[in-house]
Amino acid sequence: KVEVWIMFRIGFACGLIMALLTTIAFRVLNETDLELLKPQLQLYKGSFLLIEFLFLIGLNLYCFSISAINHTLIFGLDPRDHLSYYHIFEMAGGLTVCWCTSVLASLHPPVLSVPQQLHPLLFHSFLLFLLLNPFSIFHTQARRWLMVTMSKVLAAPFQPVGFAECWLADQFNSLRPLFLGLRDLLFFYTYQISWRDMWSDSSLSAVSLDCGWYSMAVTCLIQCFPPWLRFAQCLRCFWDTGHMLHLLNAGKYFTVFLMVTFAGLYNMARERSALLVEGRIYLYIWAMATCTGILVTVSWDLRMDWGLLQGNGLLKDKLVFSQQSYYYAAMLADVLLRVSWAINILLAQMKDSAAAATASALLAPLEVLRRFIWNLFRLENEQLKNCERCCAVRDFCNIWRHLEKDQDALSKDHHKIITRTTICCLPRPNHRVKETKLPVGGTDAEIHPCI
Repeated sequence: KVEVWIMFRIGFACGLIMALLTTIAFRVLNETDLELLKPQLQLYKGSFLLIEFLFLIGLNLYCFSISAINHTLIFGLDPRDHLSYYHIFEMAGGLTVCWCTSVLASLHPPVLSVPQQLHPLLFHSFLLFLLLNPFSIFHTQARRWLMVTMSKVLAAPFQPVGFAECWLADQFNSLRPLFLGLRDLLFFYTYQISWRDMWSDSSLSAVSLDCGWYSMAVTCLIQCFPPWLRFAQCLRCFWDTGHMLHLLNAGKYFTVFLMVTFAGLYNMARERSALLVEGRIYLYIWAMATCTGILVTVSWDLRMDWGLLQGNGLLKDKLVFSQQSYYYAAMLADVLLRVSWAINILLAQMKDSAAAATASALLAPLEVLRRFIWNLFRLENEQLKNCERCCAVRDFCNIWRHLEKDQDALSKDHHKIITRTTICCLPRPNHRVKETKLPVGGTDAEIHPCI
């Protein structure tokens, strides 16, 4: 259920966000040396991606509701008690206000008399508390569902895999910069910060977040972790079903391992100027693996995940969204954003280049945007599959289309198909049904003749 005041809270949060972002923009533009602010903003980069992802998930739910995509059935949620897009927008707005407040407090440490180094830690600790707190607050059922699904994702090779686990693991693949940001945060508070001298020196301007000689190896492992989850899920699905299609899907994620590995080897060889030939070889192999990976992932996105490219034209026979231009725009955007995603894999490991770090920070939100587009058409394809199997219906025409083929097997008696709002009777031949009112579940529902 949606409370009456939820729209007021969303609008109030939007007003605060506009004011806080304007204040942050003025503070950044008035800074003479932007290099002094980079360590601070880098600590908040991962949480910014998380808030962007949460807002786009709310936008996904809004599109599902207006397009009659039954996401509650697809994810196995309780149809009477689940979060709507209003709740997601409210959470995203509240977290954005907290994020902006923490950034402003970090940019103006004398105001609160709190060391500058503590503000990122306090904010991320607050996020962890919201997720793990044991009290019946902050949408307990939704947090429990998320934690259970995450545990199933981590245990993918050892138990059967459902749609929700596959979907969540795919979201993790687009949130790899978030994991890299958590690595920087952990390294900073473990090795870089001086806890004894924190109150005397509260400046982050001279701090370097480069993890040293093992930074590149850790970066490669973190970038390979999300695709490993999906790789393990595909192997488990092949073990359970024996379908070769799951092995092909596992091969798609194996190409990501090759891209990350040779990108790391190229960056390591590039730092040693004497090994120019070795660096070029790794660069060529990385380019070949990247081209192969982009072709495979784009083809899989369009044909298998979205169900396109299967008919006579580029689109499929049945479409949920009204305009065909949406599909063509999404196909083009998927190709372009997949290219930017592959480039970001290379740039994320070039720690010695300030331009590469800036470009990687700008490309990371685009990957989250690509996952938002992917979610729309992935669940649309799943909805159409459920309708074909009579597992989910968007209207009664779908029911009658399937029942019409098996009329001879139907009983001559009346059969009732009951939903929450409508009762549709299938009458006997030459039997007229009049529209009337009947109480269903405490409310009135209409009876409509299907033929």
